[in-house]
Amino acid sequence: MRLRLRAGVCLTAAVVALPAVVLTVARLIGGAHRQIAIVQAFAPWAIPAYLLVVLLLGALLVRPATHRPGRRPVATAATLAGLGLVLHVTWFAPSWWGSAPDPDPSAEPLTVMTANLRFGEAEAQDVADAVADHDVDLLVLQEVTPHVLAALEDAGIDTDLPHRAGEADRGALGTLVFSRSPVTDVRRLDTVMGSWAMTTAGLRVLAVHPAYPLDDRWGAELAIVRDAVEDEQPDLVAGDFNASPDHAPMRAILDTGLSDAATLVNAGWQPTWPTAGFRGWPIPASVAIDHVLVGATMTATDTTTVTLDGTDHRALVAIVVRRAD
Repeated sequence: MRLRLRAGVCLTAAVVALPAVVLTVARLIGGAHRQIAIVQAFAPWAIPAYLLVVLLLGALLVRPATHRPGRRPVATAATLAGLGLVLHVTWFAPSWWGSAPDPDPSAEPLTVMTANLRFGEAEAQDVADAVADHDVDLLVLQEVTPHVLAALEDAGIDTDLPHRAGEADRGALGTLVFSRSPVTDVRRLDTVMGSWAMTTAGLRVLAVHPAYPLDDRWGAELAIVRDAVEDEQPDLVAGDFNASPDHAPMRAILDTGLSDAATLVNAGWQPTWPTAGFRGWPIPASVAIDHVLVGATMTATDTTTVTLDGTDHRALVAIVVRRAD
């Protein structure tokens, strides 16, 4: 009976450990290969998987038995699982622990919201309500179609945010920015889906939407965003990046000197996608691919996500402000 129980526990641990190891290997490989990128997106799931393996194998090791065969392999497997757990926690820890630069007490905070409208199918009234509820100053929308733009206008989006830049377009191609302040110096970035650079509220802003990972252009488009950051030296970059910090191209963007607002405020696990599953699989929202990034002169004081009907993304709302000297 004891041997049967031991075999069952080991088998369960092996089944749980296998996908965790795949996630670890994918994260270590890095690069911009589109198939590996999908796996990398779910790297945080390795944390509960490795923890379960450590608990299962640890329970076997603490059972009182002095001559139990196979104890050393179990101990080795538990140690390896523990190392995997530590590695993923180290990668994930900045989301929970750290310190942000102090805001300038005399500076006016800016509330930024970014949302992917999923081919224009999101409920426009939900977007307008979220803008009003959070007193949004700068709204960055992706996948804006002419139809949903008309619905947003009917919902009164221009009342609080009368200035705009960008274009509505078919399917996933349209990106629009709505601002409380005038928008100037607008130029389009060279991504297939709309990405734009502009100045508003005294800030240089990039509104971005590079290709998604299953597109062959994914890595190249994130490199376009990185190059635009280096050229423009923006104060703020917001949008659907189709990438998380578990993706090497996203880390390359952050390495230009930008900081993720969610990381600055220690938001922890704040996923924005997928809220409607993934390709028929009932996967809960578990990946942070929508971001508000701030430049060297800015900090963040809060971030939160907002559920919108009709889209598979949660909107991300961030409060940003100038740093203290």
